[in-house]
Amino acid sequence: MKNRTLQSASLLAFIAGTAMAQPTLDGVYDPGTEGSFYGDHVWVQNNPTAFGDNTAGLSTGGEFGNPEVVDTGIEISIPLASLGLSGNETIRIAGWVNSGDRTFKSNQIIGDLPQDTGNLGGAQDFGDAPLDTTTQHIEIDLSSVPTTSASVDGSLDGGVAGSSYANVFLQGNYTGFGNETDGTVDGEGPNGGGSEIDGIYVAKDGTNLYIFVAGNLETNGNGLDLYIDTGAGGDSTLNGGSGDGAFIIDGQSGLAFDSGFDADYVFSVDATDDDMDGGTINVPRAWFGGINGSIDNLGTLAGYGAANAGALAGGVSLGYDNSNAEGVIGDPSASTPVTPDADWAYGSELDNMRVFIDEPNNKLWLFIAGNMEGNFNKLALFFDTQPGGQNVIRDDNVDISFNALNNMSGITFDSGFEADYWVDVNQGVDGGTGELQRYADAATMRTDGALIDSFFGVIVDYGSFDGGNIADFPNLPFAGPRIDIQDGSLGSLFANYGPRLSQLDPNNPVDGLLQVAINNSNVAGVTDSSAAGAASVNTGIEMCFDLDELGWDGSQDILVAGWVANSGFDFLSNQVLGGLPTADNVGSRDADGDGTNDLDFNAIDGEQFVNLSNPSVPTCPPDFTGDGMLNFFDVSAFISAFSAMAPEGDYNGDSMYNFFDISAFISDFSAGCP
Repeated sequence: MKNRTLQSASLLAFIAGTAMAQPTLDGVYDPGTEGSFYGDHVWVQNNPTAFGDNTAGLSTGGEFGNPEVVDTGIEISIPLASLGLSGNETIRIAGWVNSGDRTFKSNQIIGDLPQDTGNLGGAQDFGDAPLDTTTQHIEIDLSSVPTTSASVDGSLDGGVAGSSYANVFLQGNYTGFGNETDGTVDGEGPNGGGSEIDGIYVAKDGTNLYIFVAGNLETNGNGLDLYIDTGAGGDSTLNGGSGDGAFIIDGQSGLAFDSGFDADYVFSVDATDDDMDGGTINVPRAWFGGINGSIDNLGTLAGYGAANAGALAGGVSLGYDNSNAEGVIGDPSASTPVTPDADWAYGSELDNMRVFIDEPNNKLWLFIAGNMEGNFNKLALFFDTQPGGQNVIRDDNVDISFNALNNMSGITFDSGFEADYWVDVNQGVDGGTGELQRYADAATMRTDGALIDSFFGVIVDYGSFDGGNIADFPNLPFAGPRIDIQDGSLGSLFANYGPRLSQLDPNNPVDGLLQVAINNSNVAGVTDSSAAGAASVNTGIEMCFDLDELGWDGSQDILVAGWVANSGFDFLSNQVLGGLPTADNVGSRDADGDGTNDLDFNAIDGEQFVNLSNPSVPTCPPDFTGDGMLNFFDVSAFISAFSAMAPEGDYNGDSMYNFFDISAFISDFSAGCP
């Protein structure tokens, strides 16, 4: 017989008859505003994590190619006099790869677009969010630019390493306009087709300004548009153009440059895609003119590569070589955030647990400090809330999360634990869209398996789920809209509502019977070698359950078991509620190396579940050595961790190392272990 002992916070609220105030479901435990609800820990982790430690400053991805090696592309020379320059001024250049009609900009911009930014499209204001935090132009002091006589042929003289040009820009973003991989000078081979700006190189002599744009420009009419601010007036916003090249400006009419950039001239290169002007189809051509004057067609080249480079009208020369097959890649680099980040974590850990049983509002609030890695690792939780249930997970539960619950069949819980309800929480990156997604699943676990209608012989229990892109699901509310109605033909039933009460009245489902929030910003807590900081973590996974939805009978103690597993649920970590006697992953403990179907928690010392109604005394936070005693060795271990600025040395968990950590440690040490 299980006896129930309510926690003091819940009992006081019940006596007072006032339980309107509740925690905020956000994945954060705030001691100041939520301490009276949640109270003390009901469990603290005793093992380091073997499933990745989310420490500060981590990131992954970001490999977007090698733009620094590209030494072919588009090379131009413009007479300094045509720009009103002597060669000693400071100029600014903005520019991008554009569609043929100049109405759709790519993400190949001269400047510092955030990595993995997609194509920009039509006209923007570079001073508006999100571009307001980056600079979409470069500034060049011509007095410090190398003086050299360059061969304008589309190939960087001397290559990147030996060039006399000054490198003034390198690309930091993938190309959304195709990745050229053919390697031919015209880029028209079987693998051709792509446009990218890998780098900008500049030189001068007494007559000309030389600009070399490393990269490719697809021969489909795509344009490379360069806007030059010489410091002599100019326009901060593009308006209408004039002359044969008016379309270059018209296509981006309304675009506002960065503050301080006023365009005076535009130089544009593309490939002709028709012969209406008497030119040759698909050969390079160029345009040049003042922003407030005529933008003139300078003519065309005979073709691509050094042999076809040469002079155009107005003293301008052009070389166009598409043979680059290196440079930036053609897909997002899948870069991930730098920790700490509220949404993203590079490891999975369970640090501590708090609970608030709010009987007046018929709710159970559960806070599990820690992290969930963005690789679809699973936090699987099992609740024992009423007599009966499954001490051994059956194989005839509902189909949910690709039949995950049944795939865990055969796992045996500790004696005295019989699961009545299951919840799984996970998040990861969708392979198709690259979007971070967050999900939770839930199912009722009945003593005899999923509920079958005795007359029709069809399933009437639900497998429930909620989630999607994290931008749309910062929390998981289980508020619909899906709920299948059994018509006698459905082999499985799915819902976006709570599974237990949905089965009772599927035509009138109730919102919010379970809710989930995650905050992954913890970079302290347990490490890959120590659990000393586990008690100090105040961010993680927070859940709210309707007590009827959980199936609580109002009498027995509410128990919870659970663990972090891999994405397939078939390899269990060492992050197990209740704790393990050693730090080995559970998945390494048996003959077949999965730690699932033949796993019996009775064979592992201790209880791998936690009593939420009447918790045992948690681990003592100042016991840094974990030997159950407070002495000099704990003080020494804390001082070492604090001095090394190790995560566990941040005793109060505020991400700073200062007097308050020392004060908190001394206070807890002086109070002694419970």
